[in-house]
Amino acid sequence: MSEGATASDSPFIKGRNARHYGKLRDSCPYPEGSEERSAWLQAYDEAGDNSAEQDLGTVDDVQKS
Repeated sequence: MSEGATASDSPFIKGRNARHYGKLRDSCPYPEGSEERSAWLQAYDEAGDNSAEQDLGTVDDVQKS
C-alpha cells in the first residue's frame, strides 16, 4: 500500500464491500490482468461463498455432563 493508504483502500476490501453492497461482479474498476483486479475478484467471490460460514453454536449450546 502507498503511504497514507488504509486497509479499506485495498482492492481486496473494496471487492468484498462491493459484493456486500450489491454491486455486480462486472463493476470491478481494475484493468484486466492486474494484481488489483485478481484481488478484487477473489474477495468479491469469497464474500458470496456461504459454505465458508459455519454455525458453531455458542457456549450456551454445550450440554453439561
